[in-house]
Amino acid sequence: MNTMRKESRRGARSWALALGLCLAGPLALLAAPPEAPPPKGPAPITVRIHGETLKLPNGMTFVLVQRPGAPTFAGYIGFRVGGVDTVPGDTGLAHMFEHMAFKGTQHIGTTDWAKEKPLYEALEKAGDELTLMRAEGKGTPEQRAALAEKVKELSREEHRYIKKDEFDYWYTLAGERAENASTSEDLTQYYVMLPSNALELWMLMESQRIREPVLREFYSERSVIEQERLMRTDNDPMGKLYEQFEATAFMAHPYRLPTIGWASDVRALTMAKAQAFFHEYYSPSNAVGVLVGNFDVAQAKRWIAEFFGTIPRRGDPPPIVTKEPKQEEERRIQVAFDAHPQMLMGWHKPTWPSPGDTRMDIISNLLTDGVTSRLYRRLVEEDHLVLEVQSWNDDPGARYDNLFVIQASPNEGVPYEKVEKAITEEIDRLKTEPVSAAELEKAKTRILASYLRRLDSTLSTAQLVGATQLITGDWHNIEIYLQQVQAVTPQEIQKTAAAYLTTGNRTVATLVKPPQAGKEAQR
Repeated sequence: MNTMRKESRRGARSWALALGLCLAGPLALLAAPPEAPPPKGPAPITVRIHGETLKLPNGMTFVLVQRPGAPTFAGYIGFRVGGVDTVPGDTGLAHMFEHMAFKGTQHIGTTDWAKEKPLYEALEKAGDELTLMRAEGKGTPEQRAALAEKVKELSREEHRYIKKDEFDYWYTLAGERAENASTSEDLTQYYVMLPSNALELWMLMESQRIREPVLREFYSERSVIEQERLMRTDNDPMGKLYEQFEATAFMAHPYRLPTIGWASDVRALTMAKAQAFFHEYYSPSNAVGVLVGNFDVAQAKRWIAEFFGTIPRRGDPPPIVTKEPKQEEERRIQVAFDAHPQMLMGWHKPTWPSPGDTRMDIISNLLTDGVTSRLYRRLVEEDHLVLEVQSWNDDPGARYDNLFVIQASPNEGVPYEKVEKAITEEIDRLKTEPVSAAELEKAKTRILASYLRRLDSTLSTAQLVGATQLITGDWHNIEIYLQQVQAVTPQEIQKTAAAYLTTGNRTVATLVKPPQAGKEAQR
């Protein structure tokens, strides 16, 4: 269960004091008196995150985790919507709306909404008409040019009433740290660290974002996203390889669609589509709020009811019913790009709470986590086949069945076939030879330590709790998952590797130099 790929690397403090975590097992020995007898073998570690769940009448869920210490808190608002919820023609809409959510509301980001509103509405009408005209190839060049000039003029007029970046302004004034947002295949998340005396400000700002967003500067921001796509995907070798890898591995499920959107879809996004998207997916019933830190819980509950409890429920998003058909044979794709060799290998697997998902997290750790991992030792240190090798689970998301992925960067002149053969041999070892107790225990300890490092950070805790609540339906599943990790046996590792890491279930993508690039290199 990989609800957060990026983990905090900050040093661990006293976990029990910093988090309100209950730890039992080897960590508890740190406080044992010298005469205490040593334990017989590793005892399980129990992790408890002490928090309170609130369910508002409009369907919104809040989780409150109070911690002693510095007078600060992390505020998190997440929505169960991401790239997976878009369809061809509208790909990129979830990411686009994340950008729009920082543009303000009827009260934030404007000097006079009454005067701005008619210009905003006229701009929406003209801008959407121009967008569709260009997308559908309609209208004469003269008509499109005249409409484009009208959009520019309306934008200039509306700009007189816009207060740019007012979300950032008020948060900065209050002493914010780490204000940001992200859109993945599964989720859209907004988060910030603030002093405890700014809790009411956070309630006001974030409830406004859900209640009445105004999509200011829509068309200029759309151009920014077009450039972002060019930089991160079209002109980036790994970005281009990854996008086509996903589109090949998934034939039916919307995980095949890029979160940033296909270029033609991004150019065709309209304000009307974005407004409809907001009403469908930014309903309180599709949202989770999390507060972690040193704050007054009773006061927080009153403000949550006041600011968030009064937001009307706008309905529930439609479920995704498409399931990826079972892959029967290997798929391969070559992507032309003049860059250093890169390869991706992916295998379909179930998502959590399937036991196979938890075991694949351990397999990933065994294969590529650290310099003592199996693939690093074999491919980097012993055979000198690659510059780097890594793996990850739950790709590209965890809401639905997904992929286990290995990425390798072969050394110059090393054929892909040789790297693939070595990887396959190490995978076959997992199937035929039981992992030693020591190696398995090391992998489990690394996963537990990774989660404890996350939970040592106030912001990372808020993100982990929120993402787990949104994806699995219950943030307490963090605790259950960590119990499952510790219970995995060598035989279960063998069984899982044999079930999913097969040739017929595999997709392989490689970067190859275009013919002209190869000729130039030979000169």
